[in-house]
Amino acid sequence: DFCVDNIDYRIVRQIKSFAVFKGEELILVTSKVMSELAPLLEKIFHFGIYLDSKKDGRVTLAPPVFTFLPYYIDQDNGWSELYGSFQNQEQYKKHDRMKSLYYHLSIYTKSAVELMAQRDKLQEELDTLKTDATKLLDIIEALTDEIQGIVPADDVAQFDKNIQISKNKIRTLVKQIGEKRNRIQELEISLEQHEHQLQVITEYHTIAKTAQSNQEIFTHSCPRCGYLYDDEIYNRVHANYLNVSDSYVKTYIGQVIISIRDDLQKEKQQYITLTKKLNNLETAYSNKEDEFDLYIRHRGISESVDKLNTRLGKNQKEQSDIRKALKDIAKELKSFPSKKEVESKYIEFTRLNIIKLGAWNAAYDGTIKLLSPIKAQGTLENKIILSQFVGLFQTMEYFKTQTIRLPFVVDSPRGKEASQESSKEILSMIAGISMLPQVILATIDFNDYKDSLGDSAKNATVITLQKHNRLLDEADYITHEAEIEQLLNLFNVCKE
Repeated sequence: DFCVDNIDYRIVRQIKSFAVFKGEELILVTSKVMSELAPLLEKIFHFGIYLDSKKDGRVTLAPPVFTFLPYYIDQDNGWSELYGSFQNQEQYKKHDRMKSLYYHLSIYTKSAVELMAQRDKLQEELDTLKTDATKLLDIIEALTDEIQGIVPADDVAQFDKNIQISKNKIRTLVKQIGEKRNRIQELEISLEQHEHQLQVITEYHTIAKTAQSNQEIFTHSCPRCGYLYDDEIYNRVHANYLNVSDSYVKTYIGQVIISIRDDLQKEKQQYITLTKKLNNLETAYSNKEDEFDLYIRHRGISESVDKLNTRLGKNQKEQSDIRKALKDIAKELKSFPSKKEVESKYIEFTRLNIIKLGAWNAAYDGTIKLLSPIKAQGTLENKIILSQFVGLFQTMEYFKTQTIRLPFVVDSPRGKEASQESSKEILSMIAGISMLPQVILATIDFNDYKDSLGDSAKNATVITLQKHNRLLDEADYITHEAEIEQLLNLFNVCKE
């Protein structure tokens, strides 16, 4: 019997069959734990755990065992390995089984998992859209090159008109190219003249200095044609530069040359660009094709480009919507507790618990992990395992997790030759668990320790089993015989 949200429930089990009652109402009889019992308990507890199946990787609701995992330590397997009572759930990888603790700590919830699954699905869709968009752009670019600038037309007459327009463009381009060619020639002649004049002045200075030092008559020989010239020619060159001071003439001419070269480079680049445009138009409107065939081909390509652009626009809109949705999901996921912060607190609590039980070893530093249990040996193993259980509960309490908290069932925590003092320490830690609704402890000689365990233990309900291996004796059976027979009949009817 148990109570959730002030509603009483009862679960009855016979071998592999379960009956669930809400008050006096029977709400489920089943032997299907995964598909029927688990969803019902998720609804009752407002809590479920979703794990990746080892078989196919699908995320599915895990069986109820993972809801109870941190709340039960059995005598046979629970004290040899942390959460060892549930080590046989082989449908999930061991690391994924440990991830179920994230749900108990509210790091993962059903809504968080749904958000992550939605995020992954949206990311896949976004990647597909990006690939499609790249392909569309490549096709559009190829078709646009094929059209080569032809203006779309609704009919052949319009096409003829467009052809004439483009022929006019060709004429204009030819004229512009001719003008550019003339301008280039002018600049090349000017550049050659200035370079020659710079050479004249440079040589004049060199020869003049030599003549003065040798007291010779100063004459010059043209380096290009051998013509002899004297100061009069130099004066004419000098006059071309507005009688600038001799010390600046060479610099001035050099700057003029640089300016002419820049202009020449720009004009040549523009000439090349205009030539390419002309070649494209001439190719597009070559008389090698019949104009009607040309119209049909380009009209079809133009329509295809329009349709592809429409698809591309839709694709980009969908990408934008998905990016916004992913951004919203990321923002919502940030509202869940941080794994790093939760793990840090868990380590702190577990470490203090081990120290409190006198089981600390310096080798444990850096080895405490939420999903990687500490390994211990011998008589200390019970203390180490209990410290980790209680550390989890303390972390849940510290972060005020909204997940349901169940009774903690502990079977025989004082095994492995625990001394009387160790028994007191172990039972005292169990008795001090106050953040859970109930603790159910199975141990021997409890009354010998009861008085030393504080008010929690003093107020405990103690049930003493008088007969070995008998939880239900004859008197109990007689008292509940009618109810037991009624439930057995219920299971038998359901099976039939």
